[in-house]
Amino acid sequence: MIMKKPRWPIRAGALCFAAILGGRAGAAEVYPGCPVPPTTFNHIWYIDPVNGKTLAAGGLGTKTAPWNSLQAAFSVEPGYTAPLLSTAPYKHPNPANPANTFYPGGGPIQPGDEILLMSGNYGDISIGYWSVGVNNASFVTIAAAPGNTPVLSMLAATASSYFMFSGIKVEGTADSSPVHARFPLVQVSGSPALPSSNMVFTNMRVSSADDTSGWTQAEWRARRRVIGIAAQGGADTTCVSVTNSHISNIEYGATVTANNMLVSGNDIERFGDDGIDYNASNILITKNYIHDGVDLADGAHPDGLQGYPGKFSNVVIDSNRVIRQTDPNLPFPNFLQGIDAFDGDWTNLTVTNNVVLATSCWGIGFASVHGGKIINNTVLSDLWSRAGADKCRPLLSLGDKTHDGSSSNDVVIRNNLSNGLLVYNLDPNIVMDHNICLTIGGGCRILTYLADGKPNWGISKPGVYGDHNIIDRRGAEDEFVNFDPAKFVFDLRLKSGATAIGAGSPAEAPLVDITGAARGTAIDIGAYRYNPSK
Repeated sequence: MIMKKPRWPIRAGALCFAAILGGRAGAAEVYPGCPVPPTTFNHIWYIDPVNGKTLAAGGLGTKTAPWNSLQAAFSVEPGYTAPLLSTAPYKHPNPANPANTFYPGGGPIQPGDEILLMSGNYGDISIGYWSVGVNNASFVTIAAAPGNTPVLSMLAATASSYFMFSGIKVEGTADSSPVHARFPLVQVSGSPALPSSNMVFTNMRVSSADDTSGWTQAEWRARRRVIGIAAQGGADTTCVSVTNSHISNIEYGATVTANNMLVSGNDIERFGDDGIDYNASNILITKNYIHDGVDLADGAHPDGLQGYPGKFSNVVIDSNRVIRQTDPNLPFPNFLQGIDAFDGDWTNLTVTNNVVLATSCWGIGFASVHGGKIINNTVLSDLWSRAGADKCRPLLSLGDKTHDGSSSNDVVIRNNLSNGLLVYNLDPNIVMDHNICLTIGGGCRILTYLADGKPNWGISKPGVYGDHNIIDRRGAEDEFVNFDPAKFVFDLRLKSGATAIGAGSPAEAPLVDITGAARGTAIDIGAYRYNPSK
C-alpha cells in the first residue's frame, strides 16, 4: 500500500509575523545555561477535544476550525494520516533509508510554534518511543488557551527534546487508569542512545484528584498516584525545569533525577511520602513550599526533601519552606522530616535560606558532604506529638558518612537557627560558627565530637560556645513575629529584640534572604533578615 503525503493547511505569513502571533509575557525559568523558551511564536495552532474535528473531517488547527486531538501531534490517530508535528516520527516507508521505517512525516506544526489547548479532557498523552526520539531544534510550546482548562490524565515524554508545557492540568486516580497506576502523572525519561533534554513545565496543576476530603486512609492508598512529576535519566535527561506549579494529593510530589534541572516556586501539599526526592548533579531546588503531608498508614517515613544514593555534585537547595502542617483540619496529619540525605555522596552542596518546621530528628541532615555550605537556615520543632510518633527535636546536623559515601570534609555550618545542632567535626576544615540553638522547655543541645571520636554531650546550658555559637534560653516565642503551634500560625520573621538580629557572620552568607531581600552588611541569623517596617 502506498501512503500519500497528507495535505496540511497553509502557513501564510508565519515567519514574517512571528513577533505578533502570540507572545506571552515573561520568559519561563530554566537551569542556568539551559535554553530559554520563547515568548513569541512563528505560528499558533488550536486543539479542542470537545468541538474540534479530525483532519479528515475538516479540522485545520485554526481557532475557528481546531483539531480535536493532542495525541495526533505525536502519533497517527484515527482521522489523521500522519502526526501533526513535523518532527514526530511515525512508521511509513523512507525512500532515503528503506531499513528505517520510523521517520518524521513533515506535519504542519514546526519547532518555534505554539499549540493552544481549549477546555476538555485530552486523555493520556505520550511523546516519543524508546526506539526513536522526537528531536526539535527549538521549542514547541503547548499551553492552555487563555481562559481555558485543558486536562490530561497522564503526560509521558521519552527521548524528547525542546518542549514547553504551560498552564495544563494533569489529573487521574490510580483506579481511573489501572494500566498507568504506578506511572508518574508527568514523566520525562531518556537513555544513553536516546536522551531527553530541554523540557519545561510551568504553571502546571498535577494531582490524583482535586478534592480528596472524603477519602479514608484506605482510599488514599488505593487511589493516589505514586508520583506527580518525575524527571529520570541522570546525564541522559538534562535541562528539565518544573516551576510555579501546584502538585497535590499524591504519594511523592516530584523526583529530581535529571542533571541540570531546576525545581522552583512549586506548591507541593498533601503528599503521602516525600515532597521532593533528588539524586542528580547540577540541580537547583529553590523557593518551593512543601507542606501538609498525609499519613497513609503504609509505614512510610516522610521527608520534605530527601537525597538518594549516588555520587553527585553542584546541588543547591535554597529558600524552600518545609512545614509539617498549616491546615488545622488536615485529615490524617503525619510527622515529617525536613531536608536530608541518608544516602549518597555530595560534593559542592549548598543549603541556604531554608525554613523547616517539623517534628522528627532530621530537620536539616546530611553526611558525606565535601565542600558544603549550610548557612542561614531556620530549623524548628512545631511541638506536635502523637502516640507512636517520632518526638525528637528537629536537628540541624552534619554527620560523618552516609550508607554509601565517604567521610564529610570542608563544610561550613553558619548563621543557622535551630532547636539543636549535631556536627561531626573531626575534619579540621569543618567549621561551625554563629549559630543559635533555641531552647524548648529551657533545653537545647549542641553535640560535637572529641578527638577520640566520642560525642561531647556537655554543651547544653544557655551560653556562648566555640565560635559565637549561642544557646538561647528564651526559645521561639521571643525570637519570631508569631510562633503559635496551637493555631498552626508560624510567622518566622525576626521580631524586635530577637537574639538573631545582627548576630551572624558575613562570611559566605547568601546575599539575599528567603524573601529575596538584600541582607546588607549586618547579617542576621536564620532564613529571614530583620525588617522593622514589616
